[in-house]
Amino acid sequence: MRAVIAADPVAPPIEQYMPLDQVTRKAVRIVHGTVSRVYSGYDESGLPATWISLTVMRVLKGSDAPQLTFKQYGLVEPLPDGTIARVADLDRYRVGEEVVLFLRGDSRQGFTSPVGFSQGAYRVCRNGAAPQVHRDCGSAIPQHLDEFVSEIARITATAS
Repeated sequence: MRAVIAADPVAPPIEQYMPLDQVTRKAVRIVHGTVSRVYSGYDESGLPATWISLTVMRVLKGSDAPQLTFKQYGLVEPLPDGTIARVADLDRYRVGEEVVLFLRGDSRQGFTSPVGFSQGAYRVCRNGAAPQVHRDCGSAIPQHLDEFVSEIARITATAS
């Protein structure tokens, strides 16, 4: 039987607020895509992990690829052996969800996460005439997706 690993769900990791330009500069990869698969288990080191696969619509920073799968530490649901591993403030993804993600580089164990946890994960909403993007961690005003992408392009161009 595996050990139960649980991060305190009440106390989120300490991450200071970062403006979009800082999140953009810290990201190694920025992608706009649709979540195609989410699954959890143990990685090759025996650590609890969740893999998120995206069908990439646009690469805004980093290598171009039609698909991207990244690995986050922690589990979406408890594993059959009872292992629980949750990280507070780390985003959860649903198949079919459209996102713009600002991802850190991979750790030595192959884990990554959005820059600033929720600060680097934006959801795309297509309910109105023009698609809009909003951040999970309290971004008060949604932005038009095309304007948001243009702003990211401007920031990455000035950072080079």
